[in-house]
Amino acid sequence: MSPSREALRVLVVSGQGGPWRAGLVKAIQADRDTVLVGHVDPGEASASVLTERPDIVSLDMAGLDAGGQAAGLVRDVLAHGPLPILLLVPPGQRRDASMAALVAGAVEVMTSPARWDLPSGSELCRRLHALSHLSLQRRERLRERERARHGSAPTAAGGVARGSTDGVVGLAASTGGPPALARVLSGLGGLPRPVVVVQHLQSGFVDGFLNWMRRESALPVELATDGAILKPGVALVVPPGLHGFVRRHRLTLRDEPVTLHRPSADVLFHSMAEQCGSSGIGVILTGMGDDGAAGLLALRRAGGITIAQDEASSAVYGMPKAAHDQGAVNQVLPLADISAEVLRASGVPVAA
Repeated sequence: MSPSREALRVLVVSGQGGPWRAGLVKAIQADRDTVLVGHVDPGEASASVLTERPDIVSLDMAGLDAGGQAAGLVRDVLAHGPLPILLLVPPGQRRDASMAALVAGAVEVMTSPARWDLPSGSELCRRLHALSHLSLQRRERLRERERARHGSAPTAAGGVARGSTDGVVGLAASTGGPPALARVLSGLGGLPRPVVVVQHLQSGFVDGFLNWMRRESALPVELATDGAILKPGVALVVPPGLHGFVRRHRLTLRDEPVTLHRPSADVLFHSMAEQCGSSGIGVILTGMGDDGAAGLLALRRAGGITIAQDEASSAVYGMPKAAHDQGAVNQVLPLADISAEVLRASGVPVAA
């Protein structure tokens, strides 16, 4: 069947040949709403972006482990335009190369399957189409903000702020979340509240993610442990495979309930609704799906302040849209304005 009129134009960059690459190509070609405009080696990627004008790039990370090659390749591609880049990461590959590629501007990661069968091919195409929803205008705005952010030195993490632990700030994100979380955390200097972070992330990326957040954040960033005390001015990251529950000035970690995502934004926000009530602040950022919408609605009904990232600044307007559509959001804000609003809601003076 021929592709539809508005078919997604995909460029595959892969140095891995043989049956695996052939299976990847077939998986994309099997989708009627996708057209494969090329499958090239890494050295040809930059030139192919110019000649083929793809809507999205799928970058196979196999063989790109050393010397910052993947990050450099991502920067070369983005130099021609703000294209979404999906990384395909072999299961056994060290995650530092992939995290460096994400920092350089790639949007999302998918673990490569052992072989491309129908389910894995469908999952790949689903992700490609979801990421393609970044409009050119929206991606350009994101890129301009990234240039502005990198033009100034990140705020140094200061001492622990004094304040009450009653009002927890919950930050939740998925696809495109790391740069968005880094932006929010960089603007929270002086926050007198604990922060709990939920990011949908595979376990192998934890160290790279934490290092990234620590470099950018105006607050200390720590990986949460079961029973960790919620300290004002400290951000705790809920580890992959576990849920984070706010419980009496502590963060409890559990592997139940069984949900699509662990950690789950819904679980965190529901616990904040129960424990914090009107003193809780919930923020939902860019991400695929609807995790967090129900929990944020519970927090709003409990009197808490709820904020969603707007469509223009979201890499993928899935989770924020679901929360907005369910009536769970007090305010919809551009990413650049969220930190200041959290500070204002916490009683911290912010310049107009």
